[in-house]
Amino acid sequence: MTGLLLAPAALFAAPRQGMPIVLPEGATRTERTYPLVDEAPTVRIVRPGVLELNFITSEPVPPPVVYIGINKLNEELDYARYRDLHREKGSITDLATTHSIEVDIHSMVAKSPNTPFEPRIVWRVEVYLPKLQSSRFMDGRVYFDPATLGDTVNVLSGPTVDVVTADSAFISFETDRATTSSVQADGRTFSGDGETTDHVIQLTGLKPASAVEYRVTAGGTLVRPYSFTTSGGDKPIHFAAMVDSREGLGGGEIQFGGVEYRALYALGSDLYYRGADFVVFGGDLINGYTTSARDFRRQINAFRTAMGPVAARIPIYESMGNHEALLDSFNVPGTTRSLNIDKLGDTNAESLFAEMFVNPTNGPADEGPGTPTYSENVYSFDHGSVRVFMLNNNYWYSADPHKVGGNLEGYIMANQMKWLRDGVAAADADPAIKHLFFVAQEPPFPNGGHTSDCMWYKGGDTNRDGRVDAADIDIVGNRNTMWEIIAASPKSVAFITGDEHAYSRLEVTDETPVGPKHKLDGTPAKFAHRIWQVTSGGAGAPWYDKELHLPWSGSLKAHSTQPHYAYFTIDGNRVSVAAYSQTGQRIDAAELK
Repeated sequence: MTGLLLAPAALFAAPRQGMPIVLPEGATRTERTYPLVDEAPTVRIVRPGVLELNFITSEPVPPPVVYIGINKLNEELDYARYRDLHREKGSITDLATTHSIEVDIHSMVAKSPNTPFEPRIVWRVEVYLPKLQSSRFMDGRVYFDPATLGDTVNVLSGPTVDVVTADSAFISFETDRATTSSVQADGRTFSGDGETTDHVIQLTGLKPASAVEYRVTAGGTLVRPYSFTTSGGDKPIHFAAMVDSREGLGGGEIQFGGVEYRALYALGSDLYYRGADFVVFGGDLINGYTTSARDFRRQINAFRTAMGPVAARIPIYESMGNHEALLDSFNVPGTTRSLNIDKLGDTNAESLFAEMFVNPTNGPADEGPGTPTYSENVYSFDHGSVRVFMLNNNYWYSADPHKVGGNLEGYIMANQMKWLRDGVAAADADPAIKHLFFVAQEPPFPNGGHTSDCMWYKGGDTNRDGRVDAADIDIVGNRNTMWEIIAASPKSVAFITGDEHAYSRLEVTDETPVGPKHKLDGTPAKFAHRIWQVTSGGAGAPWYDKELHLPWSGSLKAHSTQPHYAYFTIDGNRVSVAAYSQTGQRIDAAELK
């Protein structure tokens, strides 16, 4: 069994897995953030036709450059395009942390006398960081009054369409100041709940399987029209699966504010024009691993910007990965590595994730006092005959649950496990639901790059001491318990996962060698029906090659290291998957059911 040593249980202290965090004596707090700015730039129209950007960098840098552009209304996917550049005054040797750039937008507007445009300036700041010997970027947009080029309510992000059903949807967006808002759709006006900066407006009474054009008004700002399609009808269902869009290597948009912008741009555009009805995004959206809530929000905003043109038109359902990590980090005497845990208190990764995305709220209760919420990071949703369970096997992260408590990366805790069991049973009994899919970032059966963690840990060596014993947390039993639940239903089709930055398709049956096959209660697991594990970890993060020494390696049917998304098609009782690369190459195609 992978060469690990087994030892008598009596020799080892039981792990503190699932128990409240107890910090080691002498632990001292440390900070870690993404190297660029401490606070988001302040960007506004200071007088008619004049835009001003102010920001403070985390280290002295040369004068930054700002690029500006404007979007035409004939652009369906309105990604930012830049037409002018402006430099902060000074020379390359003038290093400073406080920066201010003033931009005259009259000439930008004058460049489009004959083609209608949206009254907003898109901007991008390029900052050269001498310590890193490379540039980093920030971007955003500023709406202006089209009559005067003066200040107006700025829609900072969105709109996005979320939780689309046959007769309803949510439209969300963020403004730079508290204001009233509304959405015009389907010949009606839906109003927001008073003045706020975070706007979530539900559209109701929509027609099934219908295109809905909508338009946001925030204060005096009227946003361009967008459209989406409600679920329903008897046409085939198509959805895309993406995981792992944290930064890659190569500079520029590959390393953009914590995300791989270039891959998201290409993959998002392709899946949209291929006809996806919705997207599941299974975690590792960002670099994360930051101790700053502001930094965490900025990175999530970079992801929202990268996916924004698509998210305005088709719903994206997000879940959490190990990189959605907002931490408390500690130096511990006698060790060289920091101890990282999910941030204590109410401002943790799970609560900020719920704050920044709009997802269903039908998940389980938390795991008890001191544990974070499952709201909007564990949930299920339906689209026609399909039900999708979005799971979180990176909940309440602790780098050392054996000694300090918290939860092991990859482990599904009790309340979530019960919620999953009850949910699968309910779906199995629902005649309207024909196909079940499951999404979680950590693969139950890793195939290359993360075989020492996920839900395997080289056969269960969770404390990485070279042996499996009572000092370890029973991650393999946890995996088998979960897999038995999902494999119990003949409606279950695929477990969609990531963490390993590659595409792979693995067939798992009751006969597949999976290593130890006990459940958490010690009894043997039974995998009653075939399930496909589809790893779609190629949304831009650095690639991993496959490994061939695993118990289940003989059941690996496809593998590719190319950036990609997986594309599922449900047509009646038939289900198929294809995988498309960043260049448009089809890298796999198979019938799943």
